[in-house]
Amino acid sequence: MRISVLLRRLASCLLCAGLAACASPPMRAADGQDPRFQPTSASDILVQTRWDLARWSRPGGALRPVPHPSSTTRPITAEFIHEQGAPRMMGFAGCNAYSAPYTLANGLLIVRASPVATRKACAPQAMALEQDFLAALTRITASSFDNANNPQRMTWKLSTGDTLDFGRRADPIAGGQRGPTKLVYVDAERVPCDTGAGRAMCYRVRDSAAQPWQPWHGEITGFDFQPGVQYRLRVVEVNDPDPPQGASSLRWVLDAVIEQHVIEQHVIEQHVVGR
Repeated sequence: MRISVLLRRLASCLLCAGLAACASPPMRAADGQDPRFQPTSASDILVQTRWDLARWSRPGGALRPVPHPSSTTRPITAEFIHEQGAPRMMGFAGCNAYSAPYTLANGLLIVRASPVATRKACAPQAMALEQDFLAALTRITASSFDNANNPQRMTWKLSTGDTLDFGRRADPIAGGQRGPTKLVYVDAERVPCDTGAGRAMCYRVRDSAAQPWQPWHGEITGFDFQPGVQYRLRVVEVNDPDPPQGASSLRWVLDAVIEQHVIEQHVIEQHVVGR
């Protein structure tokens, strides 16, 4: 009898604890960031970077021929993005496009599953190179970069003894200008706004999730905005020597998409109603 009473009391305590946990408000990041944006993206130096395979060295130093950018050939490429907080690597393998999940842990690039590729047929030499490259993705035993903060060269060491060297493609910084950078959130919908040239559609931006949305009266150069997706961007602030009438002389240029998050349609509708 005593055991039965104890079990009933224990079940009641567990039920109350569960209800209290469910009733607790969602946790928010200490710095005011939106918790839906994964913090790991900020430490991923590969996110939103694109690379061309420049050299493939065999054990002993012999070079394997690889395609280089020209008017007739496409290089083997690697591009790194975050989709809904999940890191993904993609690119051109020499004949087909490919995609695979990845992790960057303590500077080591780990491709966590065999890549998925399209199935276009090419010349036998190109197909052989592509198959070896796709197999190489899961054979990386060491990876290194020439600069921990802004890498321009990337090297992979494979379990086969091969070494693959990559060069980074230029970031879309307009006119080669470089200025101070900042992190901003961009809302999932653009809104009507007044500019010096009349009515226009403006981005809604803010520096942190704790701040209200504010209209940004201008474009973000290099940014491919998709309605329904909320972004966190790193932008470069540059001075526009000839701004449009009534517009700010400060211009934003995309440096990197740090994170993106699809907003559900009913949430977007609430934003529209609340304007």
